Amino acid sequence: MPIGKPLPEPCPPRSDAAAPHPTRDGRASRQRRGWNIHTRTQLISVGPALLLTLLLTGFLTFTRLQDLRQEQGHTGQLIANQLAPATEYGVLNGDLSILENLLRATLSTPDVRFAEVRDRDDNILVYVERAKEQGQSTPQVEVFQAAIRLHASQTREQLPLGKVLGNGYLGRVVIGMSNDTFNARQQEILLKAGVLSLVALLLTFLLARRLARRLAQPLSAMGQALERIQSGDYRPALVERGNDELTDLARHINNLACALEQSGQEQQQAMAELIQAREESEQANRAKSDFLAMMSHELRTPMNGVLGMLQLLETTSLSDEQAEYAALATESTEHLLKVINDILDFSRIERGALELEAIPFNLLELLQSSIQVFQHSAQQRGLQLLLEKQAGLEQLEVRGDPTRIRQILVNLIGNALKFTEEGHIRVETHWQPLDEQVLWFTCAVHDSGIGIDSERLEHMFDAFQQADTSISRRYGGTGLGLPIARTLAERMGGTLRADSQLGSGSVFTLEIPLPFRTYSERPHDHENLPLGQDAGDGQAVLLVEDNPVNQTVIEAMLRSLGYQVSLVGDGQQAVQSCTQNDYAAILMDCRLPVMDGYEATRQIRQLQQGQDVPIIALTANALQGDREACLAAGMNDYLAKPFKRADLQRILQRWLPVRP
Repeated sequence: MPIGKPLPEPCPPRSDAAAPHPTRDGRASRQRRGWNIHTRTQLISVGPALLLTLLLTGFLTFTRLQDLRQEQGHTGQLIANQLAPATEYGVLNGDLSILENLLRATLSTPDVRFAEVRDRDDNILVYVERAKEQGQSTPQVEVFQAAIRLHASQTREQLPLGKVLGNGYLGRVVIGMSNDTFNARQQEILLKAGVLSLVALLLTFLLARRLARRLAQPLSAMGQALERIQSGDYRPALVERGNDELTDLARHINNLACALEQSGQEQQQAMAELIQAREESEQANRAKSDFLAMMSHELRTPMNGVLGMLQLLETTSLSDEQAEYAALATESTEHLLKVINDILDFSRIERGALELEAIPFNLLELLQSSIQVFQHSAQQRGLQLLLEKQAGLEQLEVRGDPTRIRQILVNLIGNALKFTEEGHIRVETHWQPLDEQVLWFTCAVHDSGIGIDSERLEHMFDAFQQADTSISRRYGGTGLGLPIARTLAERMGGTLRADSQLGSGSVFTLEIPLPFRTYSERPHDHENLPLGQDAGDGQAVLLVEDNPVNQTVIEAMLRSLGYQVSLVGDGQQAVQSCTQNDYAAILMDCRLPVMDGYEATRQIRQLQQGQDVPIIALTANALQGDREACLAAGMNDYLAKPFKRADLQRILQRWLPVRP
């Protein structure tokens, strides 16, 4: 609501509640909500009362039962203590009849099950037991005993010889008390406690039910009113009676409904403006993506022709001067391709659309191939390009994104070579296993170049930034390589840092974790054949390409690798050719006339002879989602243009086994 606009007047109170608006899925909605306020109020009221009643009843019942058990214990011990002096005379004189009469008189006491008298040698003198009634189970008995000692008035000279011990001990009285009375009293106490608890809980439940009903009815009405407000019905429907908190809440809800109704038109207008702005933004974003896709395709397509022709030219007989010209042209083309790739990668990073692969590869071979790219340029400039590797690196197979790791290494080595005029560039590698599955890989690129001022060092990782403006004028570059390299390292879970002194060279260190496994002997992988070897061995390959330059370049590359090539210009011709011939592999462009490569791949996969044939996308599309679209259409792999002859050989060797 605009600032300064007065709030709407409160709506007049309603005397009658409007009829409820049931929803079509009201029953399912109630089931999803679970317990309503009525049930919860009862639980809140009855729950503590139930807990308190159980605690108090349990405590009082336990205390009373303990008192009963102590009382029974005191009674049994008292009987034994009183009977012991009475049996003194009979024990001294050996009069068993007197003892039996005393014990039988004791049996008349309630709960006494048996009684016995033992002499000082623990021999039973007299034993009497209450007769068991027919059908009565054997009760539990608790035993009490008391010692029979010589009375002080008797002198030892008057006693029979051997009747007492030196301490006056004559024997003991044993009394057995049954638990029948205790059990009966226990049941009675538990019954009374249970009845009292049920009565208390019943009263509490009735009071809680009444209270819950008084609270639940207005709250349910408020909930229905809020549901109507949520659905866009702002008519007030709550009765305002009384002067309590619930009435105040109902009044506020009615006022809120009126305020929302009055501001609805303004909100709808604002939403319409936001939707229009969002549509314009999405349209601009789509236009940007379409522009990047078009420019990527239009730039990569002729570059593929230029780079391919240069590589084919290098395979012919050239003079030294011609070979140097071809090498310079190739280097310039690769530099232009790197600029295009940096811009596309930076666009992916800004959109958060950069994804990483996780495939197995040999780390040493990746390092060697990354360095081999710059050996010719280093030799021409009189620089040494060295690789110092830790022992055991050749026995490791790691899992990660080799393309992105190579991109980081090529960027670091390329920068070191660009800013070093004399001396050497040294690539130093170390690895350390963190556990049995993951290792920590460190690669440091040392150079003896111009160095970087410590104050400007960290700014080197900012996009479009270099040490100073004279760097871009003298050495060139977009300033995107290092920011992209650090972002890739961080996405892999590692770091990329720099140490440098002005005039003394620089050290850029890459550290990343990589899952790994070791093997004692390198397997004979057909992907690692020498680039000059004819790995095709006459296998038939179908090339689907509409651009004449690319047709010539790729066909020449395939023939130089030893493959027999069949060429078609659109997707429909590719499907027809697959129905008539068998191919070891199909190289498919995505943007084709008549029928694009995606639809052609789907139709080929429906053919009997096309279900297992490897289909590899050769396309200039290099934006996020292009690889996923190719794989979703049924293609097996993806190679972005422009590509080198070695890249084409490597991907074909991956899918086509070498014939014996």
